Amino acid sequence: MPTNKTNNFNIFEKEREYANPMVATITSHLVNIRKKNIAASLSDFEGSAHKLQNVKTLNNVDFIDDARSVNANSVWFALQSMSKPTVWITNMSDVDKVTDDLMEIIQEKVKCIVIQGVYNTDVYEKFASLEIPVMVEMNIEDAVRQAFYACDNNYAVLYSPGATSASQDTYRERGDKFQEAVGQL
Repeated sequence: MPTNKTNNFNIFEKEREYANPMVATITSHLVNIRKKNIAASLSDFEGSAHKLQNVKTLNNVDFIDDARSVNANSVWFALQSMSKPTVWITNMSDVDKVTDDLMEIIQEKVKCIVIQGVYNTDVYEKFASLEIPVMVEMNIEDAVRQAFYACDNNYAVLYSPGATSASQDTYRERGDKFQEAVGQL
């Protein structure tokens, strides 16, 4: 008489006969889904537009458009890549999204913060706790102007929002508005 182990093995062998074609079918569908997602992502890719894009240098101040950065991690990356003292324009309004790593890199690289748009007092206070100047401006034109005035020679102004737009503007629209505001200086 066969043991349970043998019976289980035979049962699993039968399941494998049916499972292998199912796994192959499911896998092929997953590959198609991935291909569609990749194709959609690549169709939206425009090179370096709005991702650490050097917009203009004015009076030895570089203006950099990083409108694609809509979370703390991407802002951290942008700040990490800065080689000059930086004035950072942000739209962050959720204090819970401000990570310790982000606070460390701000302390290291940022000389002034301009919060653009509606802000949260907790975010303002968290940034102010770093003992660097923090300003608030409602529109991007005023934010760019204040950032420029806060710069010393050989600084950079980085527009890296760190949040999605409350007004439902896309990163492209926000980046274009930043570039237009820089052009008005």
